[in-house]
Order: sequence, then C-alpha cells, then structure tokens
Amino acid sequence: PLLTFAIQWPPCLQMPPLSACNFGPEFTANVSSLTACATALRGQLEADEVRFEADESETNTFYLLFCAALVFLMQAGFALLSAGSVRMRSVKNILLKSVMDACFGGLVWYLIGFGFAYDKSEDGNAFIGGSGHNFALSGADDTTGKKDYGHDAVFFFFQYCFAAAAATITSGAVAERCTLVGYCAYVFAIVGFVYPTVVHWVWDEHGFLSAFNKDAMLTGMVDFAGSGVVHMTGGICAFTGAFIIRPRKGRFGELPEHAFAGQSASLQVLGTFLLWFGWYGFNPGSTLALHNYARDAARAAVTTTLSAATAATTGILLKRFAPGSCGGSHGVWDLGHTCNSLLGGLVSITAGCTTVEIWASVVIGFIGAFFYHGASCLMRRLKIDDPLDAFAVHGACGLWGCLAVGFFCTCDYSYTESGTACGVFYGGDGLLLATQIVGTIFITLWVGALSAILFSGLMAGGLLRISKEVEDAGLDNSKHGGAAYPDIATAIEEATERITPKRITSATDAAGA
Repeated sequence: PLLTFAIQWPPCLQMPPLSACNFGPEFTANVSSLTACATALRGQLEADEVRFEADESETNTFYLLFCAALVFLMQAGFALLSAGSVRMRSVKNILLKSVMDACFGGLVWYLIGFGFAYDKSEDGNAFIGGSGHNFALSGADDTTGKKDYGHDAVFFFFQYCFAAAAATITSGAVAERCTLVGYCAYVFAIVGFVYPTVVHWVWDEHGFLSAFNKDAMLTGMVDFAGSGVVHMTGGICAFTGAFIIRPRKGRFGELPEHAFAGQSASLQVLGTFLLWFGWYGFNPGSTLALHNYARDAARAAVTTTLSAATAATTGILLKRFAPGSCGGSHGVWDLGHTCNSLLGGLVSITAGCTTVEIWASVVIGFIGAFFYHGASCLMRRLKIDDPLDAFAVHGACGLWGCLAVGFFCTCDYSYTESGTACGVFYGGDGLLLATQIVGTIFITLWVGALSAILFSGLMAGGLLRISKEVEDAGLDNSKHGGAAYPDIATAIEEATERITPKRITSATDAAGA
C-alpha cells in the first residue's frame, strides 16, 4: 500500500491538500486521478505566471509614469527659475513661453517629433526614424489583444517630458527680446526635428551612435539620461540663439551690471530645488523599468545627489575666492552662481548616472562646477547675452558629462551592445572615450548648423527680435496687458514722475548758469 501523506500547497497556488485527490490503495487504479491533479497544477502555475507577469509589467508602467510626472514638474522649476532670473518687465512673457513649451511643444512631439525619434520597424534607419508607427501615435494599439500594459503610452509621455525640457533650455537664453512668433518657430523646429534626430542617433536601437545597436559606430555612445541628447542639444541652440539675436539693449557697457539682475532670488531658489527634485525622475527614471533595474535606479539617485551637492559647494567657493579677472565676485557669496553650479552638477552626472561608481560622481560634480564657471565667463567675454546662463549650465556641462563617461564608466555597469566598453580609468582601451568625443562632435555640428540656419532666417525676416519700442516699454506692458506685479510697477512710475521733474529743473538751472 502507498504511504499515507498530505501536502499543504502554498496559499498563492490555492490548491487543496494532495490527499484530497482520492488516491486509492492501488496506484495503477489512480493514474487518471494523478494526471488530473498534475494538469490542474500546471494550469494553476501557468495562470500564476501570467498574473505575475502582468503585475510586473503594470508596476513598471506605474514606475515610469511616476518618474515622467517628476520630469514634467521640472517645467514648473524652469518657469520659476526663468521668472526669477529676468527683469520685472518681462516676467509674464517668460512664464507664457514656459507654458507654451509644454503645450505647443507637446502637440509637435505628438504629431512628428516622436516618430522621428523612435522607429518601431525591424530594419529602421540609422539616421532618423520614419516607419510611421509613432507619428501621431498611429501605431498605438492596446485594444486588440496586445497586452503592453500601458508601456507604449507611458513611454511616449516620458519622452515628451524630455523633449519639452530641451525646448525650455533655449527660451532662457533669448529671454526679454524674442518675439512669440519666433519662439514658436524654434520650438517647432527643435521639438519636431532637431532634437528627435539626436534622440534617434543615441537612444533608438537602430541609431548609428546607439549603445543598444551592435552595429553602432565604435562602441556606441553611452549617454544614459541625456547630458548630450537633451542638455547639449538645448545648450547649443541656446548659444546660437543668444548670439544671433544679440544682447539686450544696454547689456554690455551702457548700463551697469546690476541693472540686468534677476528680479527675484526667491523664485530662482525655488526653481532650482524643483528642478533638482524633478531630476530624480530624469535620471533614475531613464531605466524605463523597475524590475531588474532597481539597483541601477537607486545608484542613479545617489550619484545625482552627490554630483549636485559637490558642484554647488565648489561653485560658491570658486566664485567667492577667484580673482576678479577670472570671474570672481570680489568677496561676495553669490546665490545665483551657486544655483547654476548645482544645476551644472546635475547636467554633468546625467550621462553617467548609472555607469559610474558613487565616489566618481563627486569628482564629476567638482569638475562640472569649473566647466560652468569657465563657460559663463567666456560668454561674458564674448559679449553674448544669456540671461539664464543656459549654455554654460546645459551646453558646457552637458559636454563634460558625456566626456566623463569615457573616463569613469566601469566595466560592470557598462551596457554597450558591441561589447563591454570601459572608461580609461578602469582599464578601457580608450575606444569608449573616442566614441563619446565623436558623439559630442556630431551633436554640436548637427544642432549648431540647423539652429544657426533657423535663427538667422527668423532674424533676417524680422520675426525673431522685438522692436526697440517694445523693448523700451517692456514685453509685459507691450504684449501681455500690463506688468506681472501691477502695484509695484505703479509705485515705480509714481516715484519716477516725482524725481524726473526735479532732475530736469536742476539740469536747466545748471545750463543757464
């Protein structure tokens, strides 16, 4: 006779004890019962596997949705930082442009940008997407048995938030003197074509610079969250736009430096902290999933924190103690410079946030502060007016972030499809560093050439820069129905009216004497 036994199945399988299968004293007489139990168990296991897979996929979708929401919140950070960094006469204008980045830019990304960036076809183009699946999301399908658990939709949303960030970077560099028509034109070009092409090169599996493409150039460029793709692209557009549109009236020489100081230090700091907060969606969220990538997401959060903290600390000391000839503040603890140094540290670590060791993020942030400081001083030497230091923060530090990967990328964390590529400090043969250099050159040439053509055309057509009359009156009063702070504006006007006649009388008396 068989031994009498009973096994209690794990509760998650919801199976009865084995003794309930009615085994009789003769094994041969109960083969059918045993087979039925095995079949039931197999069916239950298959059902559990489907449920576990669904739970995992839905968790990944929620994770990416949450990270995308954090990145979207960065639009509020950009808006506050911009509003605090411009003069009071242009606050409404820069805030409206921040709103339109998300709105108009979102429509452009939906209609054409996403399609150029990502190609769903198996034999996609190495230069630009064009299969048609992602233009206006025409290939989206979540109703005919395809169970993607919302991944396609949330991936579009996540990438849209990145595209809006790239466009917003440029708006700060041309603040206070760019027309709304010119602004919309460059948002259309950047979000619809210039930026998506770079995305395709580096992040799409078919791109010729993509680390996910085994046939990529050299090793494939490692730019995990976008130091080059997002920030260099926006920063180079910012440089080109600021150069072509020319400085604000009186910016260099005619009026003192303090006449162009930002109108609210409080908004600058709030904006900086919101951007830092959003970066925890930007960098860790670029894993695109939580299951199997939790380690990388957690490390990205730590490296992001340390790079930002180091860059801010380095920046405030550098500005305070550097000689005046090297951009020092003559003993002043500069708040604005500290905030921008912090942002420069965030940009610097974005490319390698998951591929470098934690200690290396401190070094990257430290050097990033010098990149920001040097680029900011260079812009002033060249007399290129960039009210938010957009090029110094995003362009220069984005460049450093890409190059830093070539030095600090570890073999364990590297993810290139063409083989494990390491930084030169970890025994690498220099091929990854060469790829990073080549990648930044391609981005610079592509973005620089197209943005120069765009801004030059708009400038030649009289569509880029506002008129002298509008600039004298201020954009808010001329185009947006009045000042952002009407009570303060009224008090300033009344004070000016009281002072001006006295000055005129004094000047007349002096002339008569």
